[in-house]
Amino acid sequence: MPINPSPAVRRAGQLLWIMAKRPSASYSVSELARQADIPRATCDSVLQALVEHGLVVRREPELRYGLGAFGIALGDAAREANPILSAASREAEDLARRQSACVAVSAKVGGETRVMAVSDWGPPLALRPRPGHSMPIVPPLGSVFVAWNDAEQAAWLARVDDDGAGRPNDRWRAALAVIRQRGYSISLPDDRVSPVDPNYLGTLTTAAAENDRQPGDELVRMMQHSEYLATEIAEDVSVRVTQISAPIFDSAGDVTTCLMLMGPQRPLTGRELHALGEQVAEAALRAGRSARGQSGD
Repeated sequence: MPINPSPAVRRAGQLLWIMAKRPSASYSVSELARQADIPRATCDSVLQALVEHGLVVRREPELRYGLGAFGIALGDAAREANPILSAASREAEDLARRQSACVAVSAKVGGETRVMAVSDWGPPLALRPRPGHSMPIVPPLGSVFVAWNDAEQAAWLARVDDDGAGRPNDRWRAALAVIRQRGYSISLPDDRVSPVDPNYLGTLTTAAAENDRQPGDELVRMMQHSEYLATEIAEDVSVRVTQISAPIFDSAGDVTTCLMLMGPQRPLTGRELHALGEQVAEAALRAGRSARGQSGD
């Protein structure tokens, strides 16, 4: 007989992820219960257990809850136990320093990508994700995780929203082929939304409006009918870039993690863009080799 996961552990994980998405915030029991969609009494009971283990701290006298200090030790231990995340974090820090940029390590968790670490050496007003930010793996998001696997490509393309204007699968299929050929993805901003708007990532990620996913869902649908994923860019053409992502392959040849460099605030020529993309891809390749205990070409 199959063993079902513990409901209490599931709820504990859910509450921790809610708090991780806004690590500097604190929450009342009612707020957490509403966002997790669980009974208040159940939420209170789970929180007390997390407090006992130092994963959550209760702030008096307001009786609000936030992440506890033991999460730091747990995160450090998990990073050491996961060679890909450890290697990716080192490469992200080195790349961010060299490029004076913000570089994130993102991992696939179920049907989402989640930011696990951020090395931030970018300019003050640049777009930057936070650890805990998550995005659904639906077109055009998460392309770098599916471009190297035919079955995952098919499942990804099947998630395109059909609004009666025709399914743009041919465009996304072509974009995946280019990503696979060049070794990294390039995301371009949509003229209808400013990627430097501080609400952009908040709306797009599930860190936004935990009680109302509609704004984020609408933004994803709009992006599905845009040129978000770049295909061919001529060397002398200048474009603005939202981000460049490169895959990190595990020992089984699967893409479970990626490096994501947030685009500079100035336009880049195609020549500059591809030179930068190759640096991101090389850093991701080194991270994968380091995690597998390999070196050299």
